[in-house]
Amino acid sequence: MKEIRKTLDKVYSQPSYVTLSGFIFSTFMLLDYFLLTRTTSWQRFIQDNNSTFTLATLVLSFINNVFIAIVMTALVYVFEKIKQKSHTEMANSTMGVFLSLVSVGCAVCGGFLLPLLGIAASLTAFPFLGLEIKILSIVLLYYSFSILSLRINGHLKSQSFKRSFLIGLAFVLVVYVIPRLDIEYKAFGTLAAKPIDSSRNEGADSELFEQINPANGYELPVTFGDLGPRMLSMGVIDKDKFIEVYEQNQQPLTDEQIKILTQGSDEKVTITRENSYFLLNFFWAAGLGNKSKVLTEGDMMQYGNGRAGGFASTGGWSLAKSDPMDYYAKEALIPMTAEQEALVESVASNIYRPCCGNSTAFPDCNHGMALLSVLQLMASQGATEDEMYQAGKYFSAFWFPSNYYDLALYFQNKEQTEFKDLDPRKLLSAEYSSSQGWGRAKQWLQDQGIVEQPPRGGGGCGV
Repeated sequence: MKEIRKTLDKVYSQPSYVTLSGFIFSTFMLLDYFLLTRTTSWQRFIQDNNSTFTLATLVLSFINNVFIAIVMTALVYVFEKIKQKSHTEMANSTMGVFLSLVSVGCAVCGGFLLPLLGIAASLTAFPFLGLEIKILSIVLLYYSFSILSLRINGHLKSQSFKRSFLIGLAFVLVVYVIPRLDIEYKAFGTLAAKPIDSSRNEGADSELFEQINPANGYELPVTFGDLGPRMLSMGVIDKDKFIEVYEQNQQPLTDEQIKILTQGSDEKVTITRENSYFLLNFFWAAGLGNKSKVLTEGDMMQYGNGRAGGFASTGGWSLAKSDPMDYYAKEALIPMTAEQEALVESVASNIYRPCCGNSTAFPDCNHGMALLSVLQLMASQGATEDEMYQAGKYFSAFWFPSNYYDLALYFQNKEQTEFKDLDPRKLLSAEYSSSQGWGRAKQWLQDQGIVEQPPRGGGGCGV
């Protein structure tokens, strides 16, 4: 600690180094924000996460960037004063910076740099949803600065690059192993969309809320059939894991839901405030396992560089019997004709979701993958294009009640159109239903002084 204090005094005795540190810190804070907004919006991040996780993320990001600024400034000092590049500290600090950037973003959508470490999973695979990566990066940056301090104060003339390599490799292995540990407990972070307790929505307009999430639900002109048992047989759903996750969240499956999962059902698919969470995971698994061109030839493969395992909808699925990619587009759970599949792709390409800026034809998160399979089930049973868009409107509203409450309020005030009368093609377009589109509508409401408490419910992109 004494050496570190001496180093800080030496480095920051010159105003130019203070300025440099401030510039580096500001740059990395902006970079964090940029990486976050590549996968979600700031408003969605705040909305989707509980206050503890949000605060922990912000504090650890701040500390990381302080360390990055200090270490990089110290490296510049070494280069200028000692005239000898320190390969060891450079390697350590580079690894620390990389780990810091890896852990940026929401628990599911962030971490798109993880495949560079050979980890085909989102941050939901980690027990603390990626916060441990931030801590690892702080430790590694601190180690790097400690070695730099010894060098700057003349106590270390040389350092083996081999040692640096081994330390960096150890950190990579730790990050690689953590998500594969059999740890079910998630200390912070988001839960997937939960049933909405309307009694807790005193601030929301009950009439408007009834339009977006009708108490009696929204019924599709299709049945579940044997989709549930086929998914169990396939292994894309592990029955015990599936049941357990709902028990852990204090929302145990009903007898009807267990029947849908284990025996199948000829009942019409109806989404309600109470079963939206069940249907989200149920259809997520169906979308993941169903063989379709959207998965094998579409954006998932294109943007995944031929490997789709690093997305939230793939790496984030933890309720299968084995690795989720073992079931990716594995078999025709929902058989479709070529015409039906083309219809699904056409509709899916025009339905966006407010957790990101992508369409359902690019189902890189659970909501996209789940809605994709809903559309596939409808097409396979002869639903029309209009019925599919209407289903997309209400399923999206049940899975994102807060966002669609805002959008309903926006259309009600700006265009004098009620939610129930909205053209689903218009509502679900990128102009309104993407994270950017919803953000613009939300901003318009705020600019007009129309601020109402949206309904509680919905959630992030994890199981």
